[in-house]
Amino acid sequence: MTSRLRSFISTMFASHRLQNIKRWLHEMKRRVSGRSHQVVYFHQIDDPYSHLLVQALARVQSSYDIDLELRIVPAPADDAAPERAALEDYSRRDAAAVAPFYDLQFDDPGSQPTAEICQLAERALVAIGNKVTTAVEIGAALWAGDSQTLSKMPLVSDTLAAEQRETGRREREALGHYLGGTLYYAGEWYWGIDRLPYLEERLIQIGLQRIGHRQVVHFQTRPPFMSKPAQRRLTLEFFPSIRSPYSYISMPETLDLPRHYPVDIVVRPVLPMVMRDLPVPAVKGRYIMRDTKREADRIGVPFGHIFDPVGDPVRRCYSLFAMADEAGKGGDLLLAFCKMAWSEGIDVGSDQGIRMVVGRAGLDWAAASEVIDNTDWEGSIEENRLQMMASGLWGVPSYRLLDDKGREVFSCWGRDRIWLLAHEIQKALA
Repeated sequence: MTSRLRSFISTMFASHRLQNIKRWLHEMKRRVSGRSHQVVYFHQIDDPYSHLLVQALARVQSSYDIDLELRIVPAPADDAAPERAALEDYSRRDAAAVAPFYDLQFDDPGSQPTAEICQLAERALVAIGNKVTTAVEIGAALWAGDSQTLSKMPLVSDTLAAEQRETGRREREALGHYLGGTLYYAGEWYWGIDRLPYLEERLIQIGLQRIGHRQVVHFQTRPPFMSKPAQRRLTLEFFPSIRSPYSYISMPETLDLPRHYPVDIVVRPVLPMVMRDLPVPAVKGRYIMRDTKREADRIGVPFGHIFDPVGDPVRRCYSLFAMADEAGKGGDLLLAFCKMAWSEGIDVGSDQGIRMVVGRAGLDWAAASEVIDNTDWEGSIEENRLQMMASGLWGVPSYRLLDDKGREVFSCWGRDRIWLLAHEIQKALA
């Protein structure tokens, strides 16, 4: 597939017009059929994010005039979770860190539940009709390793539980997703506790909120810096990929953090997954584009007129990074590149395009033309990836917070965790 065709398809998936047409069609179909407003929740029994979300859904169910149905599903396929062990370890750590901010419960036991206790939990959940409220109780026993409690519950056979899990997988796949801890409503997907506010806002807009009830979950925001004048500064390592739309929409806020907190940013770009021979399934790519668009709109970052910069455009930009970083403009270079690629649809790999990137970053083209297309950057970019992996991270954007002696005090993955990072900065300086 050519870059231009790939870019056209990506732009189409991020289109508001397409979204509005799909919403209208789904609503017309619902009215004609006489169906209620059905929200389908896909629950992965050994997924920490599923356990957080199902706790919130017990409240959502009573707050909105919807039919909430639960399906059990298996973990994502290998091509959608290429670093499975890292994903599992990080998910537990992350869920435990964010749970208190949502008034939810999750304690990291330090390892994944055994296959045997997961089987018990699924058999119990199917036996009680896949009810959300009971899923909370079952999840608590599962993560506590309490097989005795689970074994006393009504249980279906392993065969029936496996059939239900496979049915859930097929439905999730047919509707267009690959993860557990996801909600589907009328053509759109919402992953985890972080995206639940989008679903709630949509339900409120169409008048489904019950009288006397409030929105259950709100988007988290950064706290203001509350410490006394800082006696020391921290270092924040930022690991983006310029082919990652999530990395792009995280850049403005990330690069602005030193204006709000006593941190120095060190930008450490990494090579995109597909350029490291790691697969990105089409269903994952489509979800990422749509999800990035709504996040970008919410936080005010322009996004949607896309020229996919995979391949040579990435290499050309990275060949200029050392020069830009030495001039104190490494972040500016990457942001200029991403803004042009992800919001202006400019071919940033062409001679004209990369020259425009250099100019917008405030760099001198004559100097840049002397070093562009070198391969010296490859070693340092790989070192960045290895450091990211050593901190238990594998995706982008990722963050690593270091104290004034260079010791890691916190690390996290995703634009969704900038607010948590700010809390950790406060804690480290307390």
